[in-house]
Amino acid sequence: MGLPRELINEIMRYNDLQTLKKCSLTSRDFYSAARPLIHDRIMLGWSSTMHNFDRCLEVPYPDWDTYPQQADVFHARYLSAAEERGLLRYGYIREVTLELSQLAHPENVLQLRQLRALETVHTLTIETLALSQVLPIFDSCFSQFVPTLRSLTLRRISCKDVHQLLEFICRFPHLDDLTFAESYGPSVANPPPGSEGPRPQQPLPFRGHLELEGGIDNLMRCLVVLPGGLRFRSIAVVGSQTPGDDLARLLVACSPTLEVLTIQCFEIRESGT
Repeated sequence: MGLPRELINEIMRYNDLQTLKKCSLTSRDFYSAARPLIHDRIMLGWSSTMHNFDRCLEVPYPDWDTYPQQADVFHARYLSAAEERGLLRYGYIREVTLELSQLAHPENVLQLRQLRALETVHTLTIETLALSQVLPIFDSCFSQFVPTLRSLTLRRISCKDVHQLLEFICRFPHLDDLTFAESYGPSVANPPPGSEGPRPQQPLPFRGHLELEGGIDNLMRCLVVLPGGLRFRSIAVVGSQTPGDDLARLLVACSPTLEVLTIQCFEIRESGT
């Protein structure tokens, strides 16, 4: 149609996955426009392993007894198969989800060659990871994401204290969106008395969406005092207790930019929620 490629890409983003797949079969031009969106997301984990290996019959089928010890082997085989089909080329992958629960050595998965080669990722979701294991080797696990990452989601992350959690977050200097969910674990511990939190080399943008769920009071307290301030446009807070002063301070810090605020507060008791 002679439209600019940027406009075509924007139009294609409004289609769901099934529509994109149908479009890719109609013509070479549609195929070229749809393929980057069809292959822009990758998930590595037990559930995705089962789905992926069903589609790659030439790859040995994993079982739960061996997966925790050899997850890196299974994922390396799958990523190699995807690489051979050209699915990891051309910067298609923009979103990565890592499900690392029950793994004996999650660092082995994080250091896979194919994963290290993904340098255009803007959205990263990590489920179940001990930060004490990976912070000392951060560069060999996450450095490829640092220049481009704009959105970070952390679920069921274990850490020594809130300063360790904040240190990990601050390693990604271009973050706009942050989600932290700890609904399945204890609250993030207070740091040792008198200890100072990390100071990023440059202020983090933080001008998108903030979502906090679970034991997040300490994290809110630390975010407020980060140098450079906060500029979140939307905030969602989910908890089992009535929001307190820490949330109030967070809202004051974001008051010049805040447009949307969502609070879900619930108490488990006989009378209901």
